[in-house]
Amino acid sequence: MKLPPPLSGKKDWPWIMESQRLTPSMENVGSWPMISIVTPSFNQGCYIEETIRSVLLQNYPNLEYFIIDGGSIDETVGIIKKYEKWLAGWVSEPDAGQSHAINKGFQQASGQIFGYINSDDLYEQDAFFKIAQQFVQNPELDLLAGVCQIFNENAETRLSKPSWPDDLTHFLKPFSSTFAQPSSFWSSILYRRLGGFNESLHYAFDQEFFLKAGLSGISPQFTPEVLSLYRDHKDVKTRKTKKFYEETIPIIKQYGDQCGLSGRDITRKIHKIFNDIEFFNIFEVWRKKGRKAAMTQFIKYMLKSPDFLCDRKVLGQARRLLMFKESDVAELNK
Repeated sequence: MKLPPPLSGKKDWPWIMESQRLTPSMENVGSWPMISIVTPSFNQGCYIEETIRSVLLQNYPNLEYFIIDGGSIDETVGIIKKYEKWLAGWVSEPDAGQSHAINKGFQQASGQIFGYINSDDLYEQDAFFKIAQQFVQNPELDLLAGVCQIFNENAETRLSKPSWPDDLTHFLKPFSSTFAQPSSFWSSILYRRLGGFNESLHYAFDQEFFLKAGLSGISPQFTPEVLSLYRDHKDVKTRKTKKFYEETIPIIKQYGDQCGLSGRDITRKIHKIFNDIEFFNIFEVWRKKGRKAAMTQFIKYMLKSPDFLCDRKVLGQARRLLMFKESDVAELNK
């Protein structure tokens, strides 16, 4: 694929490298299932070109790619226009959040295989051919996940390998997805059967989607192949810890009984998360208003919920409040 030249100084995948070229035996487009990819984006012009190239340079013969931008005011739109003729569609307009943007893209999609990639992540070289082969070999396959390589700005890397919990109550915990979202793909049939992503959730919608998939009785399949690269940086959404905890509460309320929990168990789980959220709140008060205000907040909540002190991390927090300098406050996300 003849894309615009790479940015000056850029090298390797997906800048001066690309996926395998089609051989004559691979050229029958109809023999390859259509893959529909959506990229939700908002003001990530410093990353999105790499994301776009990692999709288009797959050289996959039956691809449709949508970019749903939330009305970025940085260089994002200019970059999208640079690759416009290779896209199935794109838009830049205000939306109701990431889950809404992804659903907007998939509502236009006609592929058999769905996946989405955020505008700061990228797919690994040759990923789409590997994905398609898995779905072709297993026509009943609903959900596939592979390995994801996580990297940061210091070029440090680690691998996230996929798994599936023995007990679906696992998904009733914050940050409970058992595989990395960029390395997951699912059938369009499953997506529509589950009703897509819950647009009332802005952080834990993946968690809820995979829980719904499990409750529907699917058997996911995993591959040891690295399918994506996840960029860990200071503005990444997964650093907003408290938000994920807050959005897990409605998930517990809606699906706790379907996962076999009693009313009492549901109440306990929700109470535990409220304690965790208050733990984060106390650090925020300390950071914004100082030690005295944080200690007052700590005592008020302890009197309201005495079992707050039963958590080891809370005892550690109390020790820090009493002994540490304000500069030693752990950096928690808002």
